[in-house]
Amino acid sequence: MKKIATICFSFLLIVGAACSAHSQSQGNSSQDRKSGAVTLLRVINTAEMEHQMKQKHFGTFTELVESGSLDAAGKRFGSAWSALAFDRKAVSEPLFGYAMHFTVDAAGRNYSVALTDKSDNVSFFTDERGLIYEAKPLQ
Repeated sequence: MKKIATICFSFLLIVGAACSAHSQSQGNSSQDRKSGAVTLLRVINTAEMEHQMKQKHFGTFTELVESGSLDAAGKRFGSAWSALAFDRKAVSEPLFGYAMHFTVDAAGRNYSVALTDKSDNVSFFTDERGLIYEAKPLQ
């Protein structure tokens, strides 16, 4: 089981770094904002996996920040993380312009995170599976 988790974790890091490099080559502001939201979710997924391996449960956003897990995971994403301006103390809106909904079940076995852009209602979602989804309102 640990071997599978390590392989999945390594895969997430490689994909995250590749996508981060790709997104840095894109210059427009809307794309930069989206890249920031996706980077934050990738870092949260990484921090949650590490937290779950150590603590045997997923943590809240506050737990990830206070334990240092979020920053430790973020450092693996290099400049995509270091360039990301967000407020670690603002649980409902840590990333400017995005409302965040972060939920961990009572047993700590599941979590979900949603970031919704308040200006155009585009949302990004993730959960304990580590997949990130983009959703847009129907037109």
